[in-house]
Amino acid sequence: MLIGKETLEVQNMCQEDYSKKNKKKLGGYKHITYSERTMIERWYNKDKKKPKEIAGLLNKSDRTVRRELKRGFVITKNTHWIDRNEYSADIAQEKYNYNLKAKGQDLKIGSNIEIANYIEKAIKEEKKSPEVIVIEGNLNISARTIRNYIKNGDILNIESIDMIYHKKYNNKNKEKRIALNAPAEKSIEYRPEVANNRNEYGHWEGDLVIGKRKKGAVLLTLTERMTREEIIMKIPSKHNESVVKALNKLERKLGARFYKKFKTITFDNGSEFKNYKLLEKSCLRKTKRLEIYYAHPYCSGERGTNENNNRMIRRWIPKGTIIDDISDEFIQKVQDWLNNYLRAMFGYKSSNMVLLEL
Repeated sequence: MLIGKETLEVQNMCQEDYSKKNKKKLGGYKHITYSERTMIERWYNKDKKKPKEIAGLLNKSDRTVRRELKRGFVITKNTHWIDRNEYSADIAQEKYNYNLKAKGQDLKIGSNIEIANYIEKAIKEEKKSPEVIVIEGNLNISARTIRNYIKNGDILNIESIDMIYHKKYNNKNKEKRIALNAPAEKSIEYRPEVANNRNEYGHWEGDLVIGKRKKGAVLLTLTERMTREEIIMKIPSKHNESVVKALNKLERKLGARFYKKFKTITFDNGSEFKNYKLLEKSCLRKTKRLEIYYAHPYCSGERGTNENNNRMIRRWIPKGTIIDDISDEFIQKVQDWLNNYLRAMFGYKSSNMVLLEL
């Protein structure tokens, strides 16, 4: 698992090269006080300051101030008997006090700045899920509690955009894949049962992670079904020839170990994987190096293991990133992070831990 200096290095690279939003860091996680509410009332009603200006004066986030204004909004009449919206510090404080009573006991982590900072860092910098944070940090709270606090805006300088899997992408303009009429014997239906039930190591799923450009470098991702081990390779294009060369390079690198490590790979029906004979052909010996199988057209769920790992890769390499600009060192660190990530399915062991037990 990436810790300490390595984690910061990965995070800094992400922020410098690939982050779309560089948010201003605001200090403190304390709730707004009544004194601050009276200042908001004066600034908003009399001085006509915008929420963003008030947020700067209070050293709070713009989102926090807007939520506070909504809490204290009242409709008043001016001298011309015209309705207008104003903010009332007293009404906002009454609602705040009422909500505290309705919640019962105090927030479990709202008053603990050390734990709050730990959770924020783990989510923003280390791309971890609440489930993993609870296990690693040995926290006396549930992952659902963390998610609810973030969702409600009760604590932490975190918004939904900071959470993993926060956005559903519109596939309207997504490039259509070319379905391959694979031979019947290459259908996933004929994949060995030991691969289907994950009882044997060496059966992989593969796909490409595409960057911003339709042309240029892409990432070939391979995920082992039993252990969720991940291999990420940057290749110059999404053409079939580039995928074949990547497997050749991997075979030469591993030598005799390749044939124990790779028994089958299941791809989708994209044109980049169409020539299974070249993919299966060994560059070191006369016999085939592995068996290739294809999922049914438009059935990505049949390669769900690889799809899920690709989503985790997107935490570090978001959609729209130019793959050509990513260094091999950074890709290696993302691969290491993924293989050392604690997984609930393994009793919060990482893929590397599971591999050591084989």
